[in-house]
Amino acid sequence: MKTYSTYIFDLDGTITDTANVWLGIFRDTLTEHGVTPPDDKTLSAYTHDWRHMLELGLPEDKLESFTKRAHVLANERLPKTPLHNGSYEMLERLVNAGKRVAIFSTLDRPIFEPVMQYRELDKLVSVAIAGTDVPNRKPAPDGILKALQDLGVPKEMYNDAVYIGDKDTDILAAQNAGVDGVLYYPVEHELLYDLDKLAQHNPAAIIHDWNDLQA
Repeated sequence: MKTYSTYIFDLDGTITDTANVWLGIFRDTLTEHGVTPPDDKTLSAYTHDWRHMLELGLPEDKLESFTKRAHVLANERLPKTPLHNGSYEMLERLVNAGKRVAIFSTLDRPIFEPVMQYRELDKLVSVAIAGTDVPNRKPAPDGILKALQDLGVPKEMYNDAVYIGDKDTDILAAQNAGVDGVLYYPVEHELLYDLDKLAQHNPAAIIHDWNDLQA
């Protein structure tokens, strides 16, 4: 794949290996609220937004309780989940090469900050944006555009910027922001996400290993 001057990364499931952790959080919280969760592959399609739980049978009057409980479990479980193999070293390599590097995640800030701090990612990247820092969640471009602004990237250089994530909403958000979208698809995601369906969103590239990303 091509190289860029600006790299913006999703966090959850991209830098951190959290796909199965999140599925466990949603399974446990749905069960506690009287909803039988579907199989993991089906459940993974409903994890972009808390309100998607209503489509799985969660009563709307329980959504606030569900969200609070999920936040508690996320704060307990997410910070200590492992990084994807080679992700930290890849970020270091980009920073040392003089690239602009940011992380934008759709995670709420109360969940986002502990993860960033526990893995010391906050010390590595110059800009870190949570989902609650912007008005609209992915696939809206808000978070990516804010990252570009905070990094000081002029609009005429957006064609030299890339957003890298592991879901369809990441690729769509990148395209909506006017930057390249690269799909990260490690072997761990094969049981959860259909590569052919993700590829239909026309990512600029698909990488399976962080060694594929050159500075």
